[in-house]
Amino acid sequence: MRDRYTYYCIKTTDKIKIDGKLNEKIWTKLKSIESFKFPWAKKGDLRQKTIVKLTWDDKYLYVGYLAYDKDIQAIKRGRKGNVWMDDVVEIFLDPTPKDKSYFGFELNALGDLLDYKAKVYRKFNYRWIAKGIKTATFIKKGKFFSAEFAIPFSAIKKHPKSGTIWKMGLFRVDYNIVNGVKKAEYSLWKPSGTKVPDYHRLKAFGKLVFK
Repeated sequence: MRDRYTYYCIKTTDKIKIDGKLNEKIWTKLKSIESFKFPWAKKGDLRQKTIVKLTWDDKYLYVGYLAYDKDIQAIKRGRKGNVWMDDVVEIFLDPTPKDKSYFGFELNALGDLLDYKAKVYRKFNYRWIAKGIKTATFIKKGKFFSAEFAIPFSAIKKHPKSGTIWKMGLFRVDYNIVNGVKKAEYSLWKPSGTKVPDYHRLKAFGKLVFK
C-alpha cells in the first residue's frame, strides 16, 4: 500500500507553456493531490477545494495548482512581496533531504512570487532568488484561480534522476470576507501537527519521488 503522503512524479517530454491555464494534455494524465486538510478550520469556513499535480523534465519541476475560490482576495505586491497576506499557493522543497533546509515558493492569485531559502526553523534568506523560474496564474472570477510553476533544477543546484526522493510540502491560504472582515483559512497536504497554523514544520513535508 502506497503512502498517502508520497507523490510519484512522472517525467514528461511534452512542452509546457507557463501561462497559468494548465490546458496542455499532460496535465490531464497526471495523478492529482486533492486531499488537502483543514486542521485549523472554524465553524462556517468554506473549505474550498485545492488540486495539485506535478511533472518534470531534464530542466524543470512543473507544479500546477487549481484553487477553487468564490471570492479571490489579492493585491499586486511585486516580487518578494508579502504574498501570504493574499490568496496564495505554496510549495516547499527539500532536495537533500536532510531536514535541515528547504526552498520556498509562494505565488499569490495575481501572479506575484515570493521565493527564498530557509533553514529549520524559520530562518529565511529572502535575498536568494530562483534564477530562471517561470510562474503564472489564471483567474476565473467567481470560480477558481490556477497557478503554474516551472522551478529550474539549476536554481536549487540539484538535478534529480529516476528514483530520486525529495521532501515536499504543499500549502494554501484562502482569504474570505465574512461580515466585512477578512479571514484566513489554512489548508495543507500533510498536517504539521501544530495547534496554530504553521507550514514551516518538518512534519508538514511528504515525499516527492521522481519516476
